Amino acid sequence: MALDHTRHYWAITPFMPTDIENSTPAWFFTRWVTHFCAPLFVFLTGISAYLYGEKVQSRTQLRNYLLSRGMWLVFLELTVISFSWQFAFDIVILQVIWVIGWSMVILAGLIYLPMKWLGALSVSVITFHNSFNDTEIISVFGTHFDWLWHLLHAPTIINLTANWQIFVIYPLIPWFAVMALGYFIAPIFNTSRAMRCRIFASIGLISIATFVLLKLTNFYGDPNLFIEYPSTVTTLMSLLNTTKYPPSLLYLLMTLGPGLLMLAVLEQLTLTTRWIAWLKVFGGVPLFYYLIHIPFINLSAQLYAKIQYGRTIGVLDNPDTWPPLYHPNLWLVYLMWVLLTAALYLPCKHYLKLKRTSQNFVFKYL
Repeated sequence: MALDHTRHYWAITPFMPTDIENSTPAWFFTRWVTHFCAPLFVFLTGISAYLYGEKVQSRTQLRNYLLSRGMWLVFLELTVISFSWQFAFDIVILQVIWVIGWSMVILAGLIYLPMKWLGALSVSVITFHNSFNDTEIISVFGTHFDWLWHLLHAPTIINLTANWQIFVIYPLIPWFAVMALGYFIAPIFNTSRAMRCRIFASIGLISIATFVLLKLTNFYGDPNLFIEYPSTVTTLMSLLNTTKYPPSLLYLLMTLGPGLLMLAVLEQLTLTTRWIAWLKVFGGVPLFYYLIHIPFINLSAQLYAKIQYGRTIGVLDNPDTWPPLYHPNLWLVYLMWVLLTAALYLPCKHYLKLKRTSQNFVFKYL
């Protein structure tokens, strides 16, 4: 996640990194590896919700927590986070925190469904949403309510006024179903560790195999068709090139499948090594880290550009307006990713200590 955001600010490119015709393997895989973040965030939020419900043993308390936490996340996305992307309020960007928030609100109602119904709903939405014809559905909604379908499934830019826009990047479908799927699968944690590992590994391998089969045959599940190129690397890029906005069936199979394998592996690890302990600091304060890392990366990139080129470079600027000496440097991205992440370690460690020791309810929501 932070790697992609660093690339986004420190090395703006005139092409999309996943545009196979114009990108390179280095740019493509730098972007591709970050695809795993959002699906796993949403999926694990569903698991966490179930485990919280098991802890409090109250469906009402779980519902109220999901509602309050979800609306809090929506508020943060609309205010603090949207401002952080551009240091301005003229554009409201609806991204992963927005969709996690609304998915939690939806899950607050879905927890009252029988588990088998919840599982069937989740799998059905994830599987069949690629069959939706957005153009036809938008025409049914009409010009006055087409914005609703854009919030639900079709990413777009909504012009509220001449100077105020909404970028819908993460629509609700099928993200809410990914969270509900995490909630549905979470009872696995009531089994033994060995059983969990077998189940996670089995589902993960089946997901990966299904992804490869559907992608190679171009049968169903993603607008980006597989093309065999003369170059093996480019062919591999075509295989892995899936649609994130909204997340296609193949995108979710490609990310959640290996994610489940990682869960199986992590279950077997001794989580006491130094690098695991280092990662657990960030894992202990994920929202706090998310809130501070965007403005930190943005501000540092602007300062660098000002010193290096005499002016800042906005992520939405036209390439024709870029400074003549500017050239995107992927090595600089990786260097700054490491340095900026390391710089945020101590603030996160300090906040984690406050979160664990303070009785202030505010820390519960950050």
